[in-house]
Amino acid sequence: MNNVNIAGRVAKDPETRGTVTTLIVATDRLKLKDGKTYVDEATGYTAKDTEFHKVTCFNGLARSGASRKKGDAVAITGSLHYSSWDDRDGVTRYGCEIWADKIDFF
Repeated sequence: MNNVNIAGRVAKDPETRGTVTTLIVATDRLKLKDGKTYVDEATGYTAKDTEFHKVTCFNGLARSGASRKKGDAVAITGSLHYSSWDDRDGVTRYGCEIWADKIDFF
């Protein structure tokens, strides 16, 4: 089974090319120190790590995703897609993205 569910914020304005829209979604997870969460001394809040996810939307979803902007809250349901390519120097590169099946904006 290849299912992904994330909820976060759009990290930069979406990019649309034809019938494909790409979103970068930021999500947070708690940082652990010695297996426990802790308060960040600089901010006074529970420490968190931010992760960025590339989300690709096709066809109708691409139109709805294109109308969003940086900072919008979003929930994505989809699947992971892995790819590989050779760069200009002939080095094989690998990438992972989420292919969206459903998008909910808040």
